[in-house]
Amino acid sequence: MTKPDVCVEIGVFAGKSLINTALALKENEHGVVYGIDPWRKEDAVKGIGTMEDAGYWDTVDLDAVHYDCMRSIWDRGLQEHAVVIRATSRDARFLFGLGIKPGWSHNHCIDILYIDGGHSEEVSTLDVSIYLQKVRRGGHIWFDDADWASTRRATEMLKESCELLKDYGNCHLYKKL
Repeated sequence: MTKPDVCVEIGVFAGKSLINTALALKENEHGVVYGIDPWRKEDAVKGIGTMEDAGYWDTVDLDAVHYDCMRSIWDRGLQEHAVVIRATSRDARFLFGLGIKPGWSHNHCIDILYIDGGHSEEVSTLDVSIYLQKVRRGGHIWFDDADWASTRRATEMLKESCELLKDYGNCHLYKKL
């Protein structure tokens, strides 16, 4: 509906929401979603939230999950609309400070931001502090697992400069003021 130029998804895992976003962008014949995820156990455990089991990450082959995500993008012909960045959100932060189109602010180039990365207080607040400033005024921010104790501070940070449009319980939709 909003016809975004730039969408950023932090925390891709298997790519289900990334692929749905890319399909919508393909239908629009416009826009790119950048998916950021390191697919590394060390990073997943560091960003673990209060409602997660650290032992779960011992059972997951993250290289295989990454490959399956990429295969899904390729099989659907979405490579023009989905760019996967295998890095932490912290390491990828500089990619969205360059400005995408002439006349855009260097710091306000993201139209839609989806935050579903690490769920610890440290990692979730870092994602908000880094990426919210890069969302244009009027842009949208989805925040997953907003009802967790470990993400409470991150949602409080969003409320300081955003309007809560919809509370789905575990997922919130904000609009940047």
